[in-house]
Amino acid sequence: MATVSAADRTITIPRPIGHLRAAIPALIFGAALIFLADPPRMSGNVWSRYMTIESIVERGTLSVDDSPYLKPSGSPDLAKFGDRLYSDKPPVLPALGAAVYGPLYASGYRMFDLRSPRTFIESFGPVNRVLVGSLIAVPSALALYALRRMLQAIDIHRGLADLLTLGFGFGSLLLTYGVTFNNHSVAAGLLTLAFAMVLLQDSTRRSGLIRSVSAGFLASLGATIDLPAGGAVWIGLLVWLLIRSRGAGVAFLIGSAFPILVHSLLQSFVTGSPLPVEMYPEALAYEGSYWVTEIGTYRETIPRSWFLVELIVGPQGWLTVTPVLFFAPIGMALAMVFRRDALRSGAILVASVTAVLLAYYSFGVRRTDYSGQSFGVRHLLPITPLVFLFAAAALERLRHVAWRIVFVVFMLFGSIYAVSGMNDPWSRIERRDDLPLRLAQRLVLYPHSSYHR
Repeated sequence: MATVSAADRTITIPRPIGHLRAAIPALIFGAALIFLADPPRMSGNVWSRYMTIESIVERGTLSVDDSPYLKPSGSPDLAKFGDRLYSDKPPVLPALGAAVYGPLYASGYRMFDLRSPRTFIESFGPVNRVLVGSLIAVPSALALYALRRMLQAIDIHRGLADLLTLGFGFGSLLLTYGVTFNNHSVAAGLLTLAFAMVLLQDSTRRSGLIRSVSAGFLASLGATIDLPAGGAVWIGLLVWLLIRSRGAGVAFLIGSAFPILVHSLLQSFVTGSPLPVEMYPEALAYEGSYWVTEIGTYRETIPRSWFLVELIVGPQGWLTVTPVLFFAPIGMALAMVFRRDALRSGAILVASVTAVLLAYYSFGVRRTDYSGQSFGVRHLLPITPLVFLFAAAALERLRHVAWRIVFVVFMLFGSIYAVSGMNDPWSRIERRDDLPLRLAQRLVLYPHSSYHR
């Protein structure tokens, strides 16, 4: 057995592996996502980000007023500040996209070449594949790499751990959204890798401090890309490291500084402050906005407590789409009970972050139709790999063959949802007529949807 020294105790790693072995499932998954990224899966959500990327590169502005695709896109995900229109999404991910699109544009590829349908397809297709491959597939693969590294802390056969890693990738929304441009997949990779660094590495030596800096950079970058999930995980990791070692906590903050500064600067170009667009609801209510039309107007139809049930086990529910996560509370509880468990501190953090996010998305948001036309609860994707880690931990403890059969069946059901979602990530499950989805939806625990938009 290998051990990793921590300031509070010694973490036992019963199934140590090298970095190369952890990279193998990640490489398989990443290559599959790049292959599956064509044809493009588009939505108003994607178009608003793509128009920002195009505007940064071609016009040097975050404003999308002059984007040639503004009207054809029909994107509702826009906000108005002053007399300029902007995407209502956080600006760091589009800025990263601009860094990728810039060389493509210099090489002659244009995101929106509207001279003819043929020129649009010939130019847009390669641009989309490169953006999705570099900024979505790679972070998604990193999430699997980090997950496989963390499975070292669970006493299961190495081959089984490899299969669990791949099974999670192809049986969760990590597959569904890994083929389309979105912020949640990026955050999943960054946050899972940051969490793995803190969980597995020594926080007291110089190398540990460097890893704390790296974890801070990754977690804060994830927070600027996905504010609720990333912010919750960032705070949790900071508290964890401060409890371990003040030096590690300071190093984490130092690593966090640059992404936060970049976000603050870019966001100020849009809202005039580091605060996100969500803090300025009046900016979404401009004349002509989708959100002031009859169909875009929000009406509360059920109590928020019932929406929490819907969020978890409804037709689009988090556990409905990834049912293997039903095992996670068992794994978390067992890890917390045994004080010497390698995953105890991580279980406390993940349980706390999960509770905070479920409360926020049920009771803290202005409107509960925030998921729009998307497949499943994509907003919880950033923490799903962390939660799955504890589902796997439960599998270690529940050794009876019946539990293992249930675990496999749940993973297979997750694959049905993941593959169906991958085919069209931007359509709601309850509005789909796919045969696999129709069959799977017969087993939904709470078969009601409050979505009416």
